Parts: sequence; structure tokens; C-alpha cells
Amino acid sequence: MGKRYALDEPIAGKRIQPSGEEEEMSKAAVGIAVVALLLAAGAFTLTVLIWAMPSLIIDRYDLKHKGDANQGGSQGQGQTPGAVSTTPPQTQLTVKPTQGPEVIAEIQQKPQIYIFGYDGDWRPQQYVNAEGRLAGISIEVMTEVCRMKNKTCHHTLSHQPKEIWDTRAKNGQGIQNGWYHAGVGLFRTADRINVFKFLGEYLTPSMAFFYGMKNNATNVTNTTVPATTPGPPSSSSIIGFHELYYTDQSCLVRNGVTMARDIHRITNDFEELKDLLASGTIDYIFAPDNTFPAGGDIVKISPGYDCTLGNGGIMMRHDMDLQWVEEGMAELISSQKYRDICNSATVNHGAAATCLP
Repeated sequence: MGKRYALDEPIAGKRIQPSGEEEEMSKAAVGIAVVALLLAAGAFTLTVLIWAMPSLIIDRYDLKHKGDANQGGSQGQGQTPGAVSTTPPQTQLTVKPTQGPEVIAEIQQKPQIYIFGYDGDWRPQQYVNAEGRLAGISIEVMTEVCRMKNKTCHHTLSHQPKEIWDTRAKNGQGIQNGWYHAGVGLFRTADRINVFKFLGEYLTPSMAFFYGMKNNATNVTNTTVPATTPGPPSSSSIIGFHELYYTDQSCLVRNGVTMARDIHRITNDFEELKDLLASGTIDYIFAPDNTFPAGGDIVKISPGYDCTLGNGGIMMRHDMDLQWVEEGMAELISSQKYRDICNSATVNHGAAATCLP
């Protein structure tokens, strides 16, 4: 057999060299090892950064999801008048320094939409017209105030007046829960100021009266509500009240009129009260002056009662900042525009308005 040689042992003065294919494979293996090392180093570095500064990931995750919630919560703001918002008008989004100037600028540029709630059964202040739209001097007044103060406002008809003020619960669910920034066309009363604050006065209050059917009211000797001299109804008289109005049972109690609270009827519609009165289901309606036109079957019975603690305006939660309404209302009332709105109420809305003098 011939002699065996090691790879590095000289053969006739020469060293054995690796083939070209073997050399290429060796280089590829080195390249793969370098790439794997770089990837491992990058993963290690990212892990250290996330551990040391978790806000890099969490803050942006929060921003996305809070922004989605904000978008969903504001869907009710685009409703047309006559629709009731069922979600809060706005969702506060906390801006953190790590969210970047471009994100902060985008949030700040979004316009604030103010949602005001109205009852639709009080002509000429606020009512539903023949086209089914919310109308009245209250809408005209608030629209002008929003325009003067460069605010975006949405005027919403509440089909459930207790959302704005619930006589029995002595609260307003829609205002308390933030569905409306404020209710419009409301007067201060002892019950209301315990819960809400008022500003932007533009209406004067009317005295409250008992109303009865003509054949009953004229026969004053047989009625429990005197027509010419003060005196409370008997405990057997059934009185009808409107849900939202300041002419409630608490007003009568404050004026020294006592009655059994569990026999009266409270509705959110004067037409329903008129039907109950005509059918004899109730004996009287307690309502503001001029609620029913003179000369009809329903007549006003003296004396009148003072149920309010001041002028009427907008009612809101104590933590709601609507100072711009107060400022805008003061500017409007001092202008000819306010006088024009009030003076045209009879022509435009079918009755005289109770505006400030």
C-alpha cells in the first residue's frame, strides 16, 4: 500500500488546498451565524427597553382604545332634533406627554358639541310644530347665543320630560348622567336648586293657578278650590300636574295648601290632563298662568300661587362649566335681536312670550 498523508502534510513540497465548493459553504455558514447574532442582540435590546420603559407600548395602546371609545360615545351627537341622545355627549380623553405633538393637536382640534335638552309641550317657549320639528323662542334664543359665542350646539327634544326634570324623583336623569349639557327653559325652585345650578336667565315666571271645567268652576260654593279667596282644596280633590313644570305639589305645600299626595295624577302632557279633567277623572289642573286660552271650557280659578325662586334659563349639573352661556345671554338680552324674538312670538309661535322686561 502507498503512504498516507495528512491534509497539511507536504506532498512533493505542496500543501493540499480545500476545494471551491467547500470554501463557499464555509463563508455561508459564517454569514448565517452573524445574522443570527444580530437578531439575538436586537431582541435582547428591545426586551430591555420594554422592561425599562413600558409606556412606549402601553400609552399608545391606551390612546387607540380610548379614541375608539370616544368615537363610539359621540354617535348620539349627530342626531337630528326630535331624537333623544342615549349616550353621554362627550368622553374625556387624557393626553399623555408620550403621545406626541401631532396626536395632541388632533385631539385639540376636534370641536366641542354642546347638547341642550328641551320639553316639547310649552308653546311658545318650546314645542313641536306641524312639521314635527322642535320650535319656539327658547330654540331661537339658544341658537343665537351659540352663534354669538362661536359654539357648536345641538338642540334635542326630550320625549321623556323626566330626563330633564322628574317631579317625583326630584332629579333629572338626562342632565345628571350627562346626556345633555343642560336643560333649557327651566325655572329655579326649592327642589331644583338642591340638585342643579342655573344661569342664562331669559324668561320671567308666571303665577300658578288651579284650572277647572267651566260648569264646576263657576259654582264656587260647591268647589273645594275657592274662586275669589285663598284656600286649599279638600283632601278628596284630585289634582292633575304636569311632570316637568314648576307648578308641582311641592309648590302648593310651600304655599300652605295641604293635600293627600297619593290620589293625584302626574302626566307629561297637558292634552292628557285636559282629557282627564273633561272626563271627571281629576277635579282640577294646577298649571302656570295662560296655559289654557281664555274663553274655553277650562277656566282659571283665583288665587294665584308663586312657585319659583327667580327667572328661567338653563339648568345643569354643578360641575358643568357653561359660563359662555351666561355671557352670551347677557349680550343677547341687551340687543335688539332679543326684543325681536320676543315680540314676534305671537305671530311665529301662536302665543305671547314671557320674556324679560
